[in-house]
Amino acid sequence: MTPADITTSGEAPGTACPSCGQSGNIRPLYDLTDIPVQSTLLLPDRVTALGFPTGDMALCWCPECGLAFNARFDLARVDYGTGYEDAQGGSPTFNAFVADLAQGWIERFGLGGGHLIEVGCGKGDFLRLICVQGSCSGTGYDPAYVPGRSSEPGGLTFHAENFTKSHVPVDADFLICRHTLEHIGDVAGFLALMRQAAGDGSRLRFGFEVPDLRRILIEGAFWDIYYEHASYFTAGSLARAFRLAGFDVLDLRRVYGEQYLIIEAAVSDRPSPLPELADDLAETTKLVAEFRDTARSRIDGWRQRFAAWHDAGQRVALWGSGSKAVGFLTTIGDPGIVSCVVDINPARQGHYMPGCAAPIMAPEILTEKRPDIVIVMNSIYRDEIAAQIASMQLSPEILTTDTAPEMEPTQ
Repeated sequence: MTPADITTSGEAPGTACPSCGQSGNIRPLYDLTDIPVQSTLLLPDRVTALGFPTGDMALCWCPECGLAFNARFDLARVDYGTGYEDAQGGSPTFNAFVADLAQGWIERFGLGGGHLIEVGCGKGDFLRLICVQGSCSGTGYDPAYVPGRSSEPGGLTFHAENFTKSHVPVDADFLICRHTLEHIGDVAGFLALMRQAAGDGSRLRFGFEVPDLRRILIEGAFWDIYYEHASYFTAGSLARAFRLAGFDVLDLRRVYGEQYLIIEAAVSDRPSPLPELADDLAETTKLVAEFRDTARSRIDGWRQRFAAWHDAGQRVALWGSGSKAVGFLTTIGDPGIVSCVVDINPARQGHYMPGCAAPIMAPEILTEKRPDIVIVMNSIYRDEIAAQIASMQLSPEILTTDTAPEMEPTQ
């Protein structure tokens, strides 16, 4: 494997912002070369994983609207069909979050007995959940949907395809789009499609969820930057994108340990003022200016830490094999630094991770590997993971990517 290289070019590609369209003041933010073009595909063997296609990241930032985007993103290189696996339903923490989110939307928008549409529904887990909770019917669209993987309640229909102009306008009460907009390169075009989906706009309401760029910038979370995420939103850039597309922002909030943003919207010709949370350009400007140094300090700290563990003969395991783990290992540059990667999702076990080619194992392997350190890829799951590790009669040091102490940067 060729490890991902971080560059510090001062030249921003001559690219217009895919949200607001301005092109005169785009700033370079972060660059990576030769990173896997997808990080959640299930690969059958080490050879395939090592030879997995790569692309470049030229993350740029628009100071007009606040969107960050990969100027070198090529949608043709990303396949969301067979083998795409990002389900998180094995986690009690995650399940409680999505159940609360579903119930909140049902109550806030009076969705009981209504018809819901989910664009980018994945394997259909959330649409099933909210339709059962609200006694709703639903239609889901996603090329990653796998027919027959789950039994479908009555009133649900899934299409293993993208949502396109051929599907608009829609006859529905609520349109859900969770963790899909960040995969879209043409932000303005996609939100224009959502506007068309609403037709006259008198009935349809929208609920979107995306990762929050603010947290990535604050933490120097290099592990949360990867090729298939073409667009990175702060609260403000998300709200402004919806406003430009002809929506009124009904609510805007941070959730899930401030990792995600939720926006609720409706079509409006006379939108109300944006929420206070959207007033973030000054803060984002400062964080963008600091991010390269913050990320470099994180990377250097982790590389030195792994070197120290190696010298001390200590074994290290990673808990979580999805995008964060791929971004982490390909940036650190040596997948051999961990003794194993485990994941609670049975669908991922027995496969290999793109680029770093690490095999994915069930958590029970830890009783054999007996690691000295376990790195949890997402800190929100630390407590439930620590409890599972303790139930195996193991007592490793448990670290998370965002809280591990950093060492001195290399010169």
